[in-house]
Amino acid sequence: MAERQSDRRWVVQGYMIFRPHSRFTPPADVIEFEDRLAVMMEIAGMKTSDFNISLMNNHVVISGTRERPTLQGAAYHQVEIGYGDFRVEIALPWSVDQDGVSANYRDGYLHVELPRKPEKPIRVIDVSAAEEDMDER
Repeated sequence: MAERQSDRRWVVQGYMIFRPHSRFTPPADVIEFEDRLAVMMEIAGMKTSDFNISLMNNHVVISGTRERPTLQGAAYHQVEIGYGDFRVEIALPWSVDQDGVSANYRDGYLHVELPRKPEKPIRVIDVSAAEEDMDER
């Protein structure tokens, strides 16, 4: 697919290259198991307190901010690592057991486990004849 020229704007200031108009979105994998959904997000350079995870209307929302480190006296020659605010929203295929949701962050990966909420079994109701109906027979 060919990109329009206006979509490929690069601003060169000295040795610095920016990609304006590109939103920072960390890559994420969503894996479905029989009993749970697992979300794995690749996002290095964060602390656990930098993440916000919420469940809303059959969606899980992962958001946060990755701060750009301040390097005094440095001249960037290329800037490709995304920094700033991000928000990833994932539609859930089924109800989640909210009390069993867990998340951990290690080696640059955020792992979120969303266990499937047990479905209520279908209750079959037996219909019995009323006493009056039995007397009429």
